[in-house]
This record gives sequence, C-alpha cells and structure tokens, in this order.
Amino acid sequence: MGRKATHGQRKENITLTLTPEGVELLEVKAKTLGISKSEFIERIARNLISENQEEQLLGECCAS
Repeated sequence: MGRKATHGQRKENITLTLTPEGVELLEVKAKTLGISKSEFIERIARNLISENQEEQLLGECCAS
C-alpha cells in the first residue's frame, strides 16, 4: 500500500541527508507547527511557509 494522499496526491519516499544540526532544526520547526517533518518539507517546497514564519520558528528554536 502507498502513502496516504495529501495535497491531492500520493506521497513518494525520498532520502535526505542532513547534518545533525539540520535534523534537530527540522524536528524542532515541524514540532513547533504541530506537523510531521515530511509535511514541513512539503510546505517549504510549495511555498506555504513564509520567510516570516521561518524567522519566528528559528527564534523560538534558538531561544530554548
């Protein structure tokens, strides 16, 4: 069975390579928004996360 359809399409599996810091930032940002890491990347690709939201997330992440 494939991944569930979101954004009107089935999802595909991909492989990403990130630094440990990149993984941590991705996890924190996605958790802050209450979404999965996959959905966070999807929203960035679709320009659904604004630069302002990115700056707010970075500020919250680094303030912890």
